[in-house]
Amino acid sequence: MKKMITVYLVFIVGAWLAGIYGPWWAPAAFILLTSALMELSVRKALLSGAVVLGIVYLGMALYMLTKDASGIIEKTGALMGGLSPALLITVTTVIGVITGALSGWSGSTLRLMLKKHPTTEN
Repeated sequence: MKKMITVYLVFIVGAWLAGIYGPWWAPAAFILLTSALMELSVRKALLSGAVVLGIVYLGMALYMLTKDASGIIEKTGALMGGLSPALLITVTTVIGVITGALSGWSGSTLRLMLKKHPTTEN
């Protein structure tokens, strides 16, 4: 239990910082690398990656909505067939959940693959 709390805290802080200072895919890359380095099981990496990146994308979308002075979010919704800002935030959160699950799963699987096939030494 203590390890999972640490995992969630590391994932949230790292993914949030990667999302603020990096491109849109940086939080997913952080979760992939961190889940591989922390040697999480596939189930734990998938679940924690999905929850954390969903929360991070939700927080970032809400933050951007409060800072939007030009109405770009409403204009984007109008271009997408009249979607409301709340629905756009929901779509963003779902994309974060899917991306987080895939990045956590990929990181854990990458660790398992590298562990299974050790490099040969001469």
